[in-house]
Amino acid sequence: MRKRMLIMALQFSIFVQPCVAEETIPEVVGSISNVIVYRGQALVTRSIELVLPEGGSELIVKKLPGKIVSESLYAQASDDVTIASVRYRERAVKEDTREEVKQLDAEIEQVQTRLRHAEANKGLIGENLNTLLRLQDFVVTAQSSDLSRGVLQFEPLEKLVGHIETKRGEYHGEALKLDDEIIELKKQMELLQRKRQELQAGRSRTEREAVLFVNNPSRKKPTIQLSYLVNEASWLPQHNLRANPQKGKVLVEYNALIHQASGEDWDGVAMSLSTAKPTMMAAPPILEPMEVKLSASAPARRMRSAKFQTAERPSEGFAYDEVQYRDLGNEFRRIQSTRRQMAQKGKAAGYALNTVAMDNQMMELQVDKDALQMIQQEAKRFARSEGISVTYNLGDGFSMPSRSDQQLITIAAFQTNGDFTMLGTPLLTDYVYLQADIVNDSDFILLAGSANMYRNGEFVGKGQLEMVTIGEKFTAGFGVDSQIQISREFKDKKIDTIWGNRVEVYDYRIAIENYKNSSVKLRLLERIPYTEDEELVIEGFKTNIPLSKDKEYLRTGKDKGLLRWDLNLGPATTEDKATVVTYSYTTKYDNDMHIQSVPVRR
Repeated sequence: MRKRMLIMALQFSIFVQPCVAEETIPEVVGSISNVIVYRGQALVTRSIELVLPEGGSELIVKKLPGKIVSESLYAQASDDVTIASVRYRERAVKEDTREEVKQLDAEIEQVQTRLRHAEANKGLIGENLNTLLRLQDFVVTAQSSDLSRGVLQFEPLEKLVGHIETKRGEYHGEALKLDDEIIELKKQMELLQRKRQELQAGRSRTEREAVLFVNNPSRKKPTIQLSYLVNEASWLPQHNLRANPQKGKVLVEYNALIHQASGEDWDGVAMSLSTAKPTMMAAPPILEPMEVKLSASAPARRMRSAKFQTAERPSEGFAYDEVQYRDLGNEFRRIQSTRRQMAQKGKAAGYALNTVAMDNQMMELQVDKDALQMIQQEAKRFARSEGISVTYNLGDGFSMPSRSDQQLITIAAFQTNGDFTMLGTPLLTDYVYLQADIVNDSDFILLAGSANMYRNGEFVGKGQLEMVTIGEKFTAGFGVDSQIQISREFKDKKIDTIWGNRVEVYDYRIAIENYKNSSVKLRLLERIPYTEDEELVIEGFKTNIPLSKDKEYLRTGKDKGLLRWDLNLGPATTEDKATVVTYSYTTKYDNDMHIQSVPVRR
């Protein structure tokens, strides 16, 4: 009896055991709710809502993108729910499970089936045509035999030959149609396969997942936000400036060209654009001591053409030629860019940061005064363009698929006043350009970027817009105006010798014609040479029209020999009615010397 009961209990346990379900870890994908696009990366946030059991439990977030920066994963939850840990894992999968890939595979399979059927039909037509040709040969042979025996019957033979010719024409037409169909199907196949390759670019058959351990003190339905950085995401500023000179207005469109190839689509997300540098390091780098020593030889990187000045300026280091000045500027920008990149890595990049800082200080120790001024200018430009950090919150509802080409969205568009004027620089070009002084009266800093210029709705060319802060004035060009003509004439040069000095008087004439029926403001720019050489005298400047009284010009340009006239051209002032500007100046120097130019420093 006891043995029978043990057997029954064992059978019962075997029977009920499969009915006890093993607890499974919930798997979710979540929805992308927020994206911040940086220069080179993007911070993606997924929102997940689900009921979790009381206490500690695991949660798997599936289908993370291929370009994820795995060490950047972090999560946070609402209410009093806490995230104890987040870890990243990868596992191999047999096939791509994305819906767009499945749809493409189905289309490829359909086209392959149609192509296979078309090629089979073409083969069958070829076989039928061969049979028909054999029948034609048989008829010709039979015809010759009947003719030799005198039993030829014309009517049946005529019907048979006509039938053969008709069928040959039908087979030929069907074969041509099938050739066209096969060519078109192969084009479709090539296009579909190319699309699939683009979708698969950079992807492996790997499922990327985040495993979260969640502490839920009570059975709640919290909102969990999982955030991570992705590569292959970036943005660049792009501007459209649309001028209406008649109304004195300019429409400024501030756009962003976004590269989004992270491997996942952003659908209906809240999007922001930022120039900040995302970093995952909390600890600052450590500044190490810098030891220096004296050396009898010049630094290796300056040996190429550096000249040590021992007579005039013995304490000012090395003098640089023009090529070296440009190299020095490039070296300075490289050091600053590297420093910013390394700074994102915090304490982990301490050695690299100290090495870069040492290069920077060695540059300061070795340059002369002129090079120091150049470095100071580069530092200001770099700080203005690279140092500022702005974020544009664009709002909700933005969709952006992951693909290789750039995508454009508008950050802001605003209309502002434009102070339009013509600009003539006949020393450089015979063309006269329209330009406008514009004030950024929007609530946005306009970052430096390419600009498309339009005038009265027509595209006039491309330009480059430097960074414009809120409330700052900037100048933009809107192309050539062919109704204003300008010509420059070197009228005369008088040469004399006085007390061993060579005296030269130069005379110039500039004529401006206005073919418009309205008056036009024109800013005319010219120049005469200037010098810091005490043995060369440049004086006696004369002009028939007074120079501009603009304060900025008087402060920065006039003493450097730049000439500016602010003119008002009357309507239809051409030929003998043209506006004429004349000017002259005198140079004096030793008769044994000659004038030469000083290279421009960029």
